[in-house]
Amino acid sequence: MNIAILTTARSDFGPLKRVIRCAADHFHVDLLIAGSHFLESRGYTFEEIKNEFSQSLNINFVCFNSMVNGNTPQDHINTLTSTQQLASSWFEKNSCDLLLFLGDRWELWGVTMPAFIHSIPLAHISGGEVTEGVIDDAIRHSHSKLSALHFVATNVFAENLSRMGEEDWRINIVGECGIDQIFDSEVSTPSEIKERFGIDLRIDIILVTYHPSTLDLNQSVEEQVKSLLQALESFSNYQIVITAPGMEKDADIVMNAVKEFDKTHDNVYFIDHLGSRNYLAVMREAKVVVGNSSSGLVEASSFGVPTVNIGARQRNRIAADSVLHVGTGASEIISAIHKALSADFQDYSQSCPNPYDPFRDGKNSERIIDNLAKILQSLPQKLLLMKKFDNDVHSAQWNTLMPNNPQ
Repeated sequence: MNIAILTTARSDFGPLKRVIRCAADHFHVDLLIAGSHFLESRGYTFEEIKNEFSQSLNINFVCFNSMVNGNTPQDHINTLTSTQQLASSWFEKNSCDLLLFLGDRWELWGVTMPAFIHSIPLAHISGGEVTEGVIDDAIRHSHSKLSALHFVATNVFAENLSRMGEEDWRINIVGECGIDQIFDSEVSTPSEIKERFGIDLRIDIILVTYHPSTLDLNQSVEEQVKSLLQALESFSNYQIVITAPGMEKDADIVMNAVKEFDKTHDNVYFIDHLGSRNYLAVMREAKVVVGNSSSGLVEASSFGVPTVNIGARQRNRIAADSVLHVGTGASEIISAIHKALSADFQDYSQSCPNPYDPFRDGKNSERIIDNLAKILQSLPQKLLLMKKFDNDVHSAQWNTLMPNNPQ
């Protein structure tokens, strides 16, 4: 059978790597590559995809290289329009039994909408989550309503989807697939990090990823990033590794401020794209993750690394107890970082369970693909596409399609 897997940015490709690899053992996989993977300003991450899978059997690259290198709403609309035309043409000419994708990025609409119109069943990973401080929240929920199947991390997210009217038999609790890389130790070595980026993992590190929080009406993005950088000034005895924000409104404001900060601080390393293996290697050795990236909430606690989560972007998202939530003021950020760096909190973070990893076996990706293989062999496409709105929560129906039901 033929399935397509979509990746549009570094944020979804890292978590999807194990999923793609497992899928190739069961299906012919068309890997649909779109979004910022082709932008030099975001590290031209298409090279990372080629390095991972160019020699893999059953994986065919399909490139929708149509991303506009800009962060205005009109830039995004232009990107979506051109991507949708390319994707629609591809779906018209090629056989595809299902489209699998992850997350909440706006770039997804460039491919998911054409697939939906072409009557391709959609399978969505990481639905039911909540990040009220950013437009990604609405984008994620819109994809939940478009999708025929759902693969979620926890019971809480399963219930959220059910309360949105999704039929419970479509919902599968599998854990967060991006965490599987941690169990595999699929990360770069300290010597590789030193040689490529000049970062010495033996020296204390603060890892920073900050995205513009555009729904925070109380403070401009300029003020947000200024406060963050002001706070980081207080930690000159640490290596501070900062990665670039995603392609979204006002990302250039964050990028420009961070680049200037990097120029004037010898302890700062600004890297537009580390790559998932390198990013996890740095995170594993970091003393604290700072910013508002989902990785600080999803992956960091599996390493026992504390996180200082800033502002409203991840508001009401589930997090481990090792995550400290603070406002955007410099003094708040400084106090939280000091607390995270304290010996007591470092020890405490090592024992905090990760709510995104309920099974703790490194097989979340396998659960997704094993389930898809069973479903596509046993259920007609018509049943997948014809959705009903179910007012009630029937938790006993969750996971009923999974070959190895964890309930």
